[in-house]
Amino acid sequence: VILLETLRCGASLSSVSQAGHPDGPAGSAPPLSGPHAGPDSMGNTCQSPSVLGDGLDGGMSYTTYGPQYAKNVMFLCNHNSCRSQMADGWLRHLRGQASVGVASAGIVGGTAVKEGAITVMKDAGVDIAAFTSDAMADFRPEDFDVVISCCGCGDKLNGDKEVWKKRPVFQDWNLDDPPAIDPGDLSAYRRVRDESKAKVEELLKMLEKPYGPQYQKNVMFLCNHNSCRSQMADGLLRHLRGKASVGVASAGIVGGTAVKEGAITVMKDAGVDIAAFTSDAMADFRPEDFDVVISCCGCGDKLNGDKEVWKKR
Repeated sequence: VILLETLRCGASLSSVSQAGHPDGPAGSAPPLSGPHAGPDSMGNTCQSPSVLGDGLDGGMSYTTYGPQYAKNVMFLCNHNSCRSQMADGWLRHLRGQASVGVASAGIVGGTAVKEGAITVMKDAGVDIAAFTSDAMADFRPEDFDVVISCCGCGDKLNGDKEVWKKRPVFQDWNLDDPPAIDPGDLSAYRRVRDESKAKVEELLKMLEKPYGPQYQKNVMFLCNHNSCRSQMADGLLRHLRGKASVGVASAGIVGGTAVKEGAITVMKDAGVDIAAFTSDAMADFRPEDFDVVISCCGCGDKLNGDKEVWKKR
């Protein structure tokens, strides 16, 4: 709880170290701000842990994207007529039970969905005939965690539009423009359709991970074998983070073994299910993917040599 509040409100991480360390001052914790203390360094309102991530934002409700989703993706192209429409359709079709919202828009403005795009997507089992062609100006960048420029037009996102490139994840896919190059047999449309599908599948795999660039901050919990303490900390952060944009993973410095049955049992008693968690080795992760590294077992002295980079996050 203290760690999550620190990430939200910018308190000193040394306070977390002291509060969580057996030799630290009893009951110490970074000072918590009031319920409406104003925006923090992550753009959130600093609140006490009791109200951290407490439900939907202002009761807003959207059909295809919005606060009811864990992550939201915006696909952009020039006129929201082809490439961004296909990507939008693929994500809706492929996301399954993943909590990923999606919308698409034109940087210049909306026109109409190309008949070629509708046709080739229908051939692939995805119906985008009822999709509307909308303007980026009708959306708010802060509603999206991931922004994809489908057309290599990221250079058009300048001035007051640059905020779209500053979302947690921005990618420029640079897909070819089928209407401009298709010889008349829809072959260009089909190729770009398939390329778009592959990229959407990669995007969904990234968003499935419990950590990564889709989060504003990422935490790694370490212990010797990733069998108990780091697993409990990992499970509790996932349970407590609410809507906070904090990714998490855990690993063993020596290596992974198996999650202890005792840890699974007591966490289940507390309402947190870690039975499906895997026990992984620190060597399988990259330190640069994490902003915060926590040694749960006082084993920071084992992070030396080529492992010392983990202590320098």
